[in-house]
Amino acid sequence: MKKTTILLGAGAMIPFGGPSTNEITKRLLVHKPCKYIYDVVQQGYEEQCNFESLLSALELLLEWNLSNDKTRHLTFHNTSIYRNVFQLALPFQYHNTDTVWDFYKQLINDIIEVIKDYDYYPQYTGCRNGKDPATLGLFISKYQENSNLKIYTLNYDRLIPNVIGNKLDVYEGVENESFSYDLKKFSNHHLTYYNLHGSIYIDYNPYTGIKLLDRPVELENAIIINGGNPNEQKIFLPIIAGYHKSQRMMSQPFNFGLGVFMCDCDDCDRIVIVGYSFSDPHINSILSNYIKTNKTEIIIVDYSSDYVLPQRMINIVRRVFKTKTDFDKVEDGVYRNTSDAITIFLKGFDNYIDKFINHTTR
Repeated sequence: MKKTTILLGAGAMIPFGGPSTNEITKRLLVHKPCKYIYDVVQQGYEEQCNFESLLSALELLLEWNLSNDKTRHLTFHNTSIYRNVFQLALPFQYHNTDTVWDFYKQLINDIIEVIKDYDYYPQYTGCRNGKDPATLGLFISKYQENSNLKIYTLNYDRLIPNVIGNKLDVYEGVENESFSYDLKKFSNHHLTYYNLHGSIYIDYNPYTGIKLLDRPVELENAIIINGGNPNEQKIFLPIIAGYHKSQRMMSQPFNFGLGVFMCDCDDCDRIVIVGYSFSDPHINSILSNYIKTNKTEIIIVDYSSDYVLPQRMINIVRRVFKTKTDFDKVEDGVYRNTSDAITIFLKGFDNYIDKFINHTTR
């Protein structure tokens, strides 16, 4: 049986009511200090910053307070927005850890609420906004009938396990709520799912460890973990965002996800990349080094309102997959390079799902 790896980016869940990056950013900007911090951080960006930039700025302040005198200079000057660190503190009456933490915690919980709004239902009867999630479940069901299916998401939801329910045997690397880190079992299972950047369902307790709950968490207490470097401290978060994504990916359980993702990219026959902007260096590195164009069929699913392939997308494909790819138009919104087995589908994930379901049910 052939093996397919699916990577879901932020754009993948938009047809099913999921928020865009801009929508999450707007949600956070309703808080008065956010607008000020946003304007300060934007000074150091060529492109428009977003909610991850806001979280990164606040995390910088938290780490500044957590660091000792010996590491403070290093923490301060190794951050791209270090020149504005004191400006960032101005919205707070007192520049102390508790004040920044309370606000930071509020923003994380706001994001959790946004994700929960479309992802968490006691009983699935449909979607409040967008395409019925049952269609997504049918897509997964049809796909895994003829393929060993490995699903990875960069989003914080568990919409796919939620809509599948008990209908399919999906393995998430968890035994009795706790992550088991069983690489062999994960590799051999025919249908797996993993949140590479964490999820709103991950809970950490210093005494019982990291668990995957059946309900969204609410961030309450600041739990300090090893930051990866000597004397460096970070706060554990159920979701990974901001400047320190790559570094946080080295802590459990996220490092396990990177490991199995590498393995599944290395030996899959097909990879389907949906709604991903190719903006995460650690993910791009895996795609570049483990996906071989002479061995793996590559399908990139995105959306363009005019169905025209933008030069930006061609440049990304050439850079990430190390190919001088030229595409031929197959039909409106569909472009293909036959020699490298790369297809770009620009009609959106919902239309890709419909096309796949209609094809397999004929």
